[in-house]
Amino acid sequence: MFKNNLWRAGLLASLVFLSVAGAQTLQPIDPLQRPRTGAGSASFSISAGYAPDLRQTPEGLTSSVSGGLGLSASYNVTERFAVTASTGIGGARTRTLNGEMVAAASDVNWNGLDVGAQYTFGGRYAPAVGLDVSLPLAGGGWAVTGSTSASLLRDPVILDGTLAATWRSEGAPSLSAGLGVGFVVNEAVTLRADAIQSLTFGTLTVPSTTLGLGGAYKLDEQNSLQARTTLNVTGGRTTTGLSVTYLYRP
Repeated sequence: MFKNNLWRAGLLASLVFLSVAGAQTLQPIDPLQRPRTGAGSASFSISAGYAPDLRQTPEGLTSSVSGGLGLSASYNVTERFAVTASTGIGGARTRTLNGEMVAAASDVNWNGLDVGAQYTFGGRYAPAVGLDVSLPLAGGGWAVTGSTSASLLRDPVILDGTLAATWRSEGAPSLSAGLGVGFVVNEAVTLRADAIQSLTFGTLTVPSTTLGLGGAYKLDEQNSLQARTTLNVTGGRTTTGLSVTYLYRP
């Protein structure tokens, strides 16, 4: 049971990283054009995530709190080609009440290193393809994720979609599809809602649906803040989460 909670902590940190990778979508932009970054430009971000959980297990009533802290960097080699790297830690604390007995356990683990690359094509829908490799330097299996995405801008609404497939050296492959809509409120504020459907093959797990609601606030031309809340439904279980990201563009 506790190992499963550690996996949830690692998953949360991974979701934080994905939120960082999608920062471009959340950033406030001019409604009349897509965000642009020139060759040689870079961005850095730090994210924190939190997810509580309360459920009934065969061992008793179990409450857990998991969280993650992530660091990410992106560098635009050319106008269309960018490379990324991210790392972070995840932790969980679990308490189980069985009658009058209370069992507690906690742990913190490093989530290794993620390196990736993305190429964005020109055109009306700005299609892009990406490749990400997860390197569990602290042990465990590694994974490769391939993704494709596209977006459509209709002042002041931004629609985007993503399809991703992941292969793991230890574990079953998975497929996920996401759809998001953003609304540019003004020069500083952008709101966003999204939905992600995930399916893991070769196991007895059921499909997972994640609904997200968030926004971004541009402090100035170099600094911005993001916040995102999530509601995840897997089978009959429902969990929630919150992540906050600070993005710096030198």
